[in-house]
Amino acid sequence: MATSIDAIRTALAAPTLEEGQEFSILAGIAALKATDGDSRIVQDLVIRALDRSEDFEPEMPLLMALARGLGLFPYVENIAPDLLPLADQIALEMNRPDNLDGVVFHRVQTEVYRKLMAGENVILSAPTSFGKTVILDALIASGKYNNLVIIVPTIALIDELRRRLARFTDFKLITHPGQTYGDRNLFVLTQERYLAIEDMPTPDFFFVDEFYKLDDHNGRETLVNDRSELLNRAMYRLRKTGAQFYLAAPMIQSLSELLPAELRASLIVTNFSTVAADTIPVTAETEEDERREIRRILSEVDGPTLIFCRSPNRVRMVAKWLQEDAPEGGYGEGMPNTAKWLEDNISARWSLPRNLRLGIGVHHGRLPRWLGPLVIKAFDAEDIGVLVCTNSLIEGVNTRAKNIIILDKTIGNAGYNYFTFANIRGRGGRMLKHFIGRIFMFNPPPVEVLPSIDIPGLSQSDGASDSLLLSIDEEDRSERTRARLREVIEQPILSVETMQKNAGVSPAEQIELAKHLATVNPRLLGEILWTKPYPTYKELLAVVSLVWDYIPPRGRTNHLATTAKQLAYLVKNLSDVNGDVRAFLATVTERAEGDDAYDSKVEDAYNFLRFWIDHNLPARIRALDSIAKEILPPRGIRPGNYEAFAARMEAGFQAPLLLTAEEFGIPSQVTKKLLRRIPRADTLDALIWGLRSLDLSKIPELTQYERDLLDYALSSD
Repeated sequence: MATSIDAIRTALAAPTLEEGQEFSILAGIAALKATDGDSRIVQDLVIRALDRSEDFEPEMPLLMALARGLGLFPYVENIAPDLLPLADQIALEMNRPDNLDGVVFHRVQTEVYRKLMAGENVILSAPTSFGKTVILDALIASGKYNNLVIIVPTIALIDELRRRLARFTDFKLITHPGQTYGDRNLFVLTQERYLAIEDMPTPDFFFVDEFYKLDDHNGRETLVNDRSELLNRAMYRLRKTGAQFYLAAPMIQSLSELLPAELRASLIVTNFSTVAADTIPVTAETEEDERREIRRILSEVDGPTLIFCRSPNRVRMVAKWLQEDAPEGGYGEGMPNTAKWLEDNISARWSLPRNLRLGIGVHHGRLPRWLGPLVIKAFDAEDIGVLVCTNSLIEGVNTRAKNIIILDKTIGNAGYNYFTFANIRGRGGRMLKHFIGRIFMFNPPPVEVLPSIDIPGLSQSDGASDSLLLSIDEEDRSERTRARLREVIEQPILSVETMQKNAGVSPAEQIELAKHLATVNPRLLGEILWTKPYPTYKELLAVVSLVWDYIPPRGRTNHLATTAKQLAYLVKNLSDVNGDVRAFLATVTERAEGDDAYDSKVEDAYNFLRFWIDHNLPARIRALDSIAKEILPPRGIRPGNYEAFAARMEAGFQAPLLLTAEEFGIPSQVTKKLLRRIPRADTLDALIWGLRSLDLSKIPELTQYERDLLDYALSSD
């Protein structure tokens, strides 16, 4: 009988088992289980045995008994449901959620589900493979709730959830402000969109995915991420509704002692994993070594492979290696139709289409918004064999791979911690498909320390910025918070109401801007007193300079523009071409020499669009607008009005809703072709309804690829 852990693991890794070894292996695991209980090691060994279940056919009842004893019910149902005795079949049924066909929970999922169904709040910390969001599906299916708010960190996850939750036809799916409500609603939103809705029905349940993002200190004293501050505001507002809640995230250690006791009491931390993992160290001293090792690994493994890199630049470098070292036939069927569309409509010089043809996918925050989900879909279908990514995929997309290559030990220039490392590593393996993930590590793992998570918007700790504290209702503020805010509240320059309205903008910075507007020579204000949607360059520069100098977003120089003049120039250029991305790219790349420089500029352009145009600059211009409207009239100066221009910018200087349609996976170039056929598409609901009502086969200006793209985007599969 194989009795030691190493002996069992070695036997299970062998290409073939010796005669009689099958029973010996299972007996050894059973003996370990008897002495170690339901330890992670025993669970790991059982999953490895399940991975080669065809070798254990005569011993299947014993293997199923081990899986059942550990609570791995999904494996039991999928591998050998006919072998279960009646009592165990009943046990299996006990782990099926109500009204959700085809789903069997594992043991810990059932425990969490039952707590939630009993009306308790749950904050769950569990490995990536746990199946946290399936529990959410089961809660929706239960019929217990009428209005559920689901907060996710990325728009990509909104689209993913929209597709999955469309089967709950009793609910109206709301993914964007401005949509009308139904009798029962599923609000699937980012924190920004949730805060933008003012007349939402009172929710009876809310879910926050990746709740660790509430505590984004990055080693500093206060929140350094504007989105984290907004997530705290959303959490505070949701909790004030009194709704039941469920928060989920990968592995953390604990919740801050500064948080209310009842909140801490709702925390469940589990390491229950549904897949096993092999960790393989890789040695590489130079970039040439790294390239050689990646080539070797890819030649030896099968199944989809994900390569983690520190930055988009590094992704570009590795994708170029893969392109040059590609085997005959590439790494998969690839995405040839998508590649051709990108060449025809974005750029034929960009290397991305060539990558997609070879089955190489890339994922980072500098791609067209509609493209990312398509690449993930192709990777999940294994048309894309290798996906090279940054943390944008790790933190904001649900996908998993059989093999993970962790090439770098940093995100940007900062070393990542064990929590992030575990999150990357946890993407290896997929329950019932890739039972054993293979993790290739080019660097040693960080020291194993998991974080304790604060929620500054609830604890009012030192981690909360003044802006966040100011958003807390006066009656909820602690004495310490009141003391911290006293100077901000009692200053005579700018009202608290205006500062509260400008969410995410530092009160101190707002006050400095207000002081400037209150004292500057009126003759110097002439060029900011405009109200039109199409300002001149000088007018735009005057406004952008105030934003840049007084109320800039964090990281203002990391997104193509490094001065206010550059920012104003780029914004004016995009406005002048009515948001035509191809024309804008031509401007940004006109001086790029060499293919790598060209690719870099294309990515810079998309980075600019995401950071400045989608949100930050419209929001900051609106903040300037509100401050000027309070400060200038008492001086006898009629302020400008930037709302029309900010609204144009937020729409990417295109027709309204074209950018919104990109979230559904429809490029704006495609929607633009159809707008004249949908004359009343003035809301998202009307646009989607209008698109669904078209007979796409009879629209000659569409290519077949564009018809396929629309069919997929408008479907719920």
